[in-house]
Amino acid sequence: MTSEEGGSSQGRPVHGQPCYLQIPALDLWRSAEFYERIFGWRIERPYPSFEAPGMIGQWVDDRIPAPEAGPLLWINVDQIDATLALVVSSDCQVLQPPWLDEGVRWLATISDPARNTVGVFQFGPR
Repeated sequence: MTSEEGGSSQGRPVHGQPCYLQIPALDLWRSAEFYERIFGWRIERPYPSFEAPGMIGQWVDDRIPAPEAGPLLWINVDQIDATLALVVSSDCQVLQPPWLDEGVRWLATISDPARNTVGVFQFGPR
């Protein structure tokens, strides 16, 4: 694999690679703490910014949350059932319970504190 295909030796993103994400939020810190608790993202305090595996970004309050429209972010999890339990205990919703997709991965959708729809998936058996 060349540096053009898989990233440069300096760790820079390659052409076409998603690298920065802005997530609409009604309460920046509630959303930040939700993603930190559920997915283990590192919050870059004192700013509402984050570092997730392979991506950085921030929560923003100048964009409207997208509960039923826009791109759908899918996040890999180790244990989908434990993740969904954390979502519910965080006063958020499981919108669609886990279903087996093509026999290889479990998918579910949730809402975050701003009611954005987010997908979660787990490879392998439940």
